[in-house]
Amino acid sequence: MTILLIASLAHATPLFTERFDRLSGLFKERIVAPKGGPLGTYEVANSVITFVVEPRTKRFTSIEQKVELRGLAWLDVSARVAVTGVSNPPADAVCGLFVRFDTGEVVPSRPCANRADAEPHHRWVQVPKGARDAWVGVMMSAPGTLVVDDVVADATPPDLKTLVRGSFVYHSLGNDTFRDDQTDLNESIWQGALGFLGGKAGRELTYWKYPDAATLETFTGQTGAAWVTPTDVHSVLKTDSRALVLAAASALGNPGPLLGEGLAIHLAGDWDGRDTRLTTRTQVNEGRAATLASLLTPTSFAAEAPDRAFPMAGAFVSWVAATKGAEAVSALYSGLRADGTAAQNQAVLERVLGTPLPALEAAFRASL
Repeated sequence: MTILLIASLAHATPLFTERFDRLSGLFKERIVAPKGGPLGTYEVANSVITFVVEPRTKRFTSIEQKVELRGLAWLDVSARVAVTGVSNPPADAVCGLFVRFDTGEVVPSRPCANRADAEPHHRWVQVPKGARDAWVGVMMSAPGTLVVDDVVADATPPDLKTLVRGSFVYHSLGNDTFRDDQTDLNESIWQGALGFLGGKAGRELTYWKYPDAATLETFTGQTGAAWVTPTDVHSVLKTDSRALVLAAASALGNPGPLLGEGLAIHLAGDWDGRDTRLTTRTQVNEGRAATLASLLTPTSFAAEAPDRAFPMAGAFVSWVAATKGAEAVSALYSGLRADGTAAQNQAVLERVLGTPLPALEAAFRASL
């Protein structure tokens, strides 16, 4: 395995190259959670590192190399990573390549999941403000097996363009640009969502636009066409009403798709160009509609056909807003949990709306 660190100079110059067929003085072991218990093992052979972590493992070993940031704004890291045997890993598990900063942030190159093909994976990592040093490393902190090869770190920054407009700081790549009508629409959606939810007017948001989902993953480590945090929207679209609404509501909680997707659809006014109320009414009349009970968890929501689940979620949130007000929608958004069980989320629904679920379903369907 070779690790190559490149300074951000006019002519990028390798700082050093290291064969990873053995651990040299450039690499350091670090024990994570060193308070006792079984330790995960690793071996270096044939220019690869193999980590093996058993279910009872309590301590984990990372192999890291220090990088002096010297004012750098970005690190570009990549590796060949194969992961097998992982099942229900902790949310904070690291299964492969990561960057750790002296400010405390740890950025995995991608989520912990099984990947048997060991295809090269590339990740841009933005350096946090105030960070002076970073460590590029590999580790396995969930039960399973990790094989890592060909780690590369580079400090050449991405070709980003920045535009400040209204409440937004826009970032795009290369020749991609935003038109005035697109930024105006984003501002309208953003302020409308904040107003509906009682959020702080004028709250700023950073909007990252990518040409495709593969590029979005290289900057965020997340798969899909959009990823949202309370301060950032990452999207392949220049106007993404769903992502903007989710960002506006993110401070309220993570309720799962019934409220998360439903609120975005309600504020957008339609789903895929369809009137959600009419679409759901037609499905109810034809006996093929989803039920509210089937939409209470992300897993059961995903099991429904999208053309049933999404319109019903939007129509339901619109009905709650019309009959109970925006306060009830916000209360549901805060109370429902993506990681909650169906029974737990049903109890929240019944408590906030004051009606047992069967009667609630009947009243909603009758309103269509």
